[in-house]
Amino acid sequence: MTKHWAKIIDDEKKLVEVGLGDDSKYYETNGFTKMEVAEGSDGRWYVKGYEPGHSIPSSKQKRIDELKKLLAQWDYVGVKIATGCATIEDYKDVIEMCEAYRQEIRILSGGDDANS
Repeated sequence: MTKHWAKIIDDEKKLVEVGLGDDSKYYETNGFTKMEVAEGSDGRWYVKGYEPGHSIPSSKQKRIDELKKLLAQWDYVGVKIATGCATIEDYKDVIEMCEAYRQEIRILSGGDDANS
């Protein structure tokens, strides 16, 4: 990620003033530091991650993402079973574990639609 010369002008909202030049002496003297910034949906600049319209994942969403990554690690099992290279019995424990992951995703999502 590219860092730009910026100075926080609103600590609560993390709103920044962005410097367009590269005169480091000028910016350092005037309280600017190099930081990652992003334009918000309101057209103003913020410390990256604090801009309006940027959603910070909740702990639930982080867990769902983690479970989906775990499920993805076992995708090959379905292919092996479908192609006859393995049986359901061969991967019974893995299938049960994956179903437990899917169930947790459904609970966290508040519905029945889990990404298998």
